[in-house]
Amino acid sequence: MLTMGWSAEGQIVKTTDVTVTNWLSKGQDLTMHCKSKEDDLGERVLHKLGNFSWHFIPNFFGRTLFFCSFSWDGSGGNRYFDIYVEKRDKDRCTDCKWIVSEVGPCWYNATSAAYDVCYGYKSSLL
Repeated sequence: MLTMGWSAEGQIVKTTDVTVTNWLSKGQDLTMHCKSKEDDLGERVLHKLGNFSWHFIPNFFGRTLFFCSFSWDGSGGNRYFDIYVEKRDKDRCTDCKWIVSEVGPCWYNATSAAYDVCYGYKSSLL
């Protein structure tokens, strides 16, 4: 979904939508907590195939970053991933879709029509 907003200068700007879906293989609930420097989206519990979406206007200076922690039964603690990095994502999606599995998040590639761009989790927030 492409939506528009207005900048402080009165210019039309595109908003970006992010959707995260629980793709854990054993049907566990996924607990996630996403935030940016400016916004804390709170903790969410997603049931199997459940999702959470939000939208925002990317930072004028190209520094928008949303990072998330993920956990589930048997995960051994939190896993971390930068779910939206403007330098990585701004030219590839305005409707950024992710699935989260035990091995890491995978991004929906509209060119291949598949979640085939996968990443591992970061070891910590640092």
